[in-house]
Parts: sequence; C-alpha cells; structure tokens
Amino acid sequence: MERQDQPLDLGETELPAGEEQEARREHDADAPRTFDERNDIPERAAHRARLLPEESAAGSEDPQAQAREVLRDSDLRTELPESAPDTFIERRSSDETAT
Repeated sequence: MERQDQPLDLGETELPAGEEQEARREHDADAPRTFDERNDIPERAAHRARLLPEESAAGSEDPQAQAREVLRDSDLRTELPESAPDTFIERRSSDETAT
C-alpha cells in the first residue's frame, strides 16, 4: 500500500474515541484520496514541489510526495484543530485587549 493510501495521521488528540472516529469520518481522514481531491492537493503539491535553488542543492528523493505530505498536514490541522494539540495556536477575538 502506498503512503498516500494510508489513513491520515491526526497525531495525538484529546478527543474521546467516539468523537475522534466521527472527526476522522467527517474530514475524510480515512479516505486520503477523497481528502486530497477535496483540498486540491495534487495540483497544489505539483506547484510546491518545485525546489528552490538551496533546496535543490540539499536534494530530495521525492519533492512531490514531500509537498503532498506538508499540504495534507497543514490542511488537516486547519480543518481539525484538535489534531496534534501540542501545536495549538491561541486565537483571540478582536474585542480582547492586551494588558
């Protein structure tokens, strides 16, 4: 099985098992091809797989796969902020003021 056919990794979530399973279904985490199509991952990965000169010098075995995984991870964290809670970004409403 190719990596792109494996269920997407949500990381360690703080969701109860039932809620995590529902979130996986809702966000196509167990259907990576559907997730990719919905988020236009193939086209975006093709564009982002073009290496910068310094990246090209360092080399990459598969820039397309690398770009695809970065985009998937980013899109998944955007859609499902509960994934990987250790990377949680605090969001404040505009009516809060700094002290």
